[in-house]
Amino acid sequence: MSRGNKVAIVALAMILCILFQTSISNADTFPAGGANGWGFNMNGWPNGKTFKTGDVIEFKYTPGVHNVVKVSKAGYDSCDGSGGQVFNSGDDKVALAQGLSYFICTIGPHCSNGVKAAVTAN
Repeated sequence: MSRGNKVAIVALAMILCILFQTSISNADTFPAGGANGWGFNMNGWPNGKTFKTGDVIEFKYTPGVHNVVKVSKAGYDSCDGSGGQVFNSGDDKVALAQGLSYFICTIGPHCSNGVKAAVTAN
């Protein structure tokens, strides 16, 4: 490999690192439920909010009182957390993938009482 090719590869790697870092630093963090937090007073959160791929939803709650389970649309619709990704620290940060993400609380009847959110990231 020639010296020119090595320099080009190193330059390309540096550019990719800068672009990757820029996309990470442009991510925003949103508290689930807004000022009310993750719980019974979600009041239609996240309606009207715009999310980007890589944005972070922060779920704050008292462990044991609530949890967060990332589920499929079917799990969201039926309040069934089976096979979902469970978070239960009380301060969970979840980066959004592109498209729809569904979150529910599986403690007692919380989900059916409105402790759930569907979030779209563009």
